[in-house]
Amino acid sequence: MDMELTSEQQMLVDAVRGTSARWREMPAGHERDYSYFAADLQDTLHQGGFLRAGLDMGMLEAALVAMEISQLPVVTSVGASAIVAPALLGDVPDGPVALIEGDGSKPQRLLGAAKFALAERGGDVVLLDVQGVETEAVDSIYAYPYARFVSAPDWGRADIVARGGADRLRQWRRVALAAEMAGAAEAGTALTVAHVKERTVFGKPIGTFQAVQHRLAQCHQIQRAMRFLTLHAAWSGDPVGADMAAAYAQDHVNKFAFDLHQFSGGMGVTAEYKLHFYSYRLRALQGELGGADGAATGVYDRLWGAAA
Repeated sequence: MDMELTSEQQMLVDAVRGTSARWREMPAGHERDYSYFAADLQDTLHQGGFLRAGLDMGMLEAALVAMEISQLPVVTSVGASAIVAPALLGDVPDGPVALIEGDGSKPQRLLGAAKFALAERGGDVVLLDVQGVETEAVDSIYAYPYARFVSAPDWGRADIVARGGADRLRQWRRVALAAEMAGAAEAGTALTVAHVKERTVFGKPIGTFQAVQHRLAQCHQIQRAMRFLTLHAAWSGDPVGADMAAAYAQDHVNKFAFDLHQFSGGMGVTAEYKLHFYSYRLRALQGELGGADGAATGVYDRLWGAAA
């Protein structure tokens, strides 16, 4: 079973695809990088109004934008900018947003490229302008640029954007990471399916072997489930739905990491082939916000915790 988009949603998806077409391959000279933050794409999405889809159309449409952009080998802060910020701020900041975990002392995804940092402090959600705050890049293979604060920033000068909004921040962060994971899973699966149709062994394409077909069909089924759980969570605004979408996506990363790399052969573990932009992105997101166990615990607490 599949779900059809409305004509307006399909127009949005087509516009995102057309706008982002030139970033479907890594920029020249960066093909072997572990990650590449496309600042020009981030600006294009902002100026084109795509990051406002959640405000102008709805959060389901925001998730569609995030999933489309997450199918590119380059990265932006689309999850934070298109989903989390509109849901918490009711606006889209004029620049990339990094989502800060904990006290911010550990390496943070996208921090070095960000203009703003969104974090939870004392149960409130705060937004800090980090321009001029010194950061240092952290080497990582996980398909996102990471950085840490050189010294603790002054969170006292941050704007409180949602008093008592810690739970809402966690909810929409899980929707955002599920959307980015769904996009990466779809792109990685499509790349591998194309490869097994072309790569031959024993005189036959790898994709003609039933065992390969079955396992890639499972990958396809899982990534479609990721997609629809994410869209439902974004559409409904249900915290349980957000936890379920994140738990499902994070719990199935090992499947993709194993099958997609195995069917890509030796080149699947090299930096010359772009599969790692998707599989390592899944690995990076697998552990955020407590991972699958943390999200599943959230489901339990909301549905049965009080009764227990």
